Amino acid sequence: MNVVYGVSGEGLGHVFEALEIVPRLQAEGHRVKVLTYGERAYDALAGFQPLRIAGLPLYFGPRGLSLSQTLLKNRSLPGFYLRHGRRIQAEVAAFAPDVFLTAYEPYTTYLAHALKKPLISMDNQNELLHRPPPRALRGFPYQLACLATRLCTRGAAYYIVKSFHKTSVTGGHRIRLVSPLIQAQTRRLRPTDCGPVLVYLTKPNARLIEVLRQVDARFVIYGDHRPREEGQLQFRARGDSYLPDLGACRAIVATAGFSLIADAIFLKKPYFGVPLKGQFEQTQNAHYLRSAGIGDFAEDPDAATLARFLQQLPDYRRALAALDFDPTEQADVLVELLDRVPAGAALAPMGFKGAYRRSGGGRRGTRSSRPQTG
Repeated sequence: MNVVYGVSGEGLGHVFEALEIVPRLQAEGHRVKVLTYGERAYDALAGFQPLRIAGLPLYFGPRGLSLSQTLLKNRSLPGFYLRHGRRIQAEVAAFAPDVFLTAYEPYTTYLAHALKKPLISMDNQNELLHRPPPRALRGFPYQLACLATRLCTRGAAYYIVKSFHKTSVTGGHRIRLVSPLIQAQTRRLRPTDCGPVLVYLTKPNARLIEVLRQVDARFVIYGDHRPREEGQLQFRARGDSYLPDLGACRAIVATAGFSLIADAIFLKKPYFGVPLKGQFEQTQNAHYLRSAGIGDFAEDPDAATLARFLQQLPDYRRALAALDFDPTEQADVLVELLDRVPAGAALAPMGFKGAYRRSGGGRRGTRSSRPQTG
């Protein structure tokens, strides 16, 4: 089967996932054409010879996500597709795709509908549409996240939804809740808790760095920093040292991205989330850390808050010990659903309204009785 796989280049979570998914699909006998955007994503996926497209990077200011700056700095996006859209669509059509797979990449969704091919969505954001968050979180960022999710994944034949806490959801057999994928190199780690606290920043955060200087602990920091050592702070560029540091760290302090939290749960690492302001997905992930008892969060933590988190590591580790999930379930379910795609016309893409107005009620979305997170 010929699979077109669109990978979001915003952050690297979907990219690292693709590094695991593409070889698995190829091993199953599928041909895969990757579409992505962003220099880091394009470089990371270079081994698969991806087709370069344009995406919508998010921009953050001192107050968090800035919609005005995001729109302003992406004003060239329509022009890109006016100039290159026909060429890209022709190249994809020449691949003779049987099915499209989107990892929160909206242009892939558009191509699937334009070429009248089945679409499979694979992300964690669709959980928002089938299990609403607590009322206190249902403000404008939540509504914006729901709208973005609908636009990115509308009309899929199936939704593979990654979740930390799999329970019943609406949507029937088209919704498959799965445990998040853990990369093979992470699964091979033998975790300890003898190393420094690992700090991972997807955006520069000078205020947090200053707070860390006030905490009586050792930190190894990955982000946009020049490699150096300053007292108990070690700044490193992402490279070969990252995975050993992840495996040895006593805890994690990081932005509240889904993929790193999944790694932390798998490796049994307590997690302090510093969610990016205005990005609802990160806010929801951060609340999960606290509600599951495996960590805590604050958008602007102070030294006392971080010190208290470190004092409670034994409690968080006990909660983590009770969590378990299948680290390959996501890929297994994808392979299973791809085998179903040629079965008949019932899997043709549905319209925007059909995809969401027909999602009220249905059977349980879980796949099996294997151990689940939460």
